[in-house]
Amino acid sequence: MKGLVTVGAVLILWAAMLIAGPIEIYFSGGPSAAALSEINAIKDRINAIITLLNDDIALLPEIEITEEVGLLDDMGSGIAYQAGERLWLSDRFALGGKIEVFRVSTSTAGVYTSSETSEISIDLNCYAVGFLVSGRYDFLDAGVILSADLGLGYYYSGFNRAITFQIPPEYPKAIAGLPPEGEGRYSGYNLGFEGGLSLFFPITDWLEVGSSLFYRSLTLGGMRDREGNSLDLDGDGTPEKVDLGGITVQFTFSLVIDLNPEGKKE
Repeated sequence: MKGLVTVGAVLILWAAMLIAGPIEIYFSGGPSAAALSEINAIKDRINAIITLLNDDIALLPEIEITEEVGLLDDMGSGIAYQAGERLWLSDRFALGGKIEVFRVSTSTAGVYTSSETSEISIDLNCYAVGFLVSGRYDFLDAGVILSADLGLGYYYSGFNRAITFQIPPEYPKAIAGLPPEGEGRYSGYNLGFEGGLSLFFPITDWLEVGSSLFYRSLTLGGMRDREGNSLDLDGDGTPEKVDLGGITVQFTFSLVIDLNPEGKKE
């Protein structure tokens, strides 16, 4: 049965190639934003603790700030890369697939010296790999090509944390809300989609360059490590959702392989 399905899929693809126009292979990269609202809210609380420590310790002669702990940046922006292929079914419409890779991170570190050496080190990073079925429709071709794009598929995402948060023993106050120390690698997957507009400039019959503006919708909840523990960055017992929805700008070049002897999309 599986063999018949495979043969059928090959025959369908071969028939589509006979009636279709060119195959387009493309590569792109550019800045990408992600909401990560729950993660950034925890980051803000950690930054408030770091600010309190730095301000107080600066007034305590028995504790020296050997290396000041800086504030964590927002985990709201990173770089995304895409690679894919389109099969043009008509002069305006194409179907294909692509792989998308996206990553964001933030980190800080510092040292306080007193009767003991106290270190604060925080490293957070998040990545996602998407496998999408995509479509493109050219609705304007006037020297430049303006297109609408849609994509739907599954994203696999990982979140890594490594936290050391040591308070000098001479520090006189108790601080609530310290993030749990330790390392963890969490993962999950979910269905996501994206849509946007693209503007392309044909340079030759086989080469195009352009740019695209996409919105990605993707939220992962209940990410877990190998032991089944959920991502709980602040230790309050409630797993965090990882919202990777946001805007992506891609700068693209594409190669066109013409399957039609007449060199036209039909």
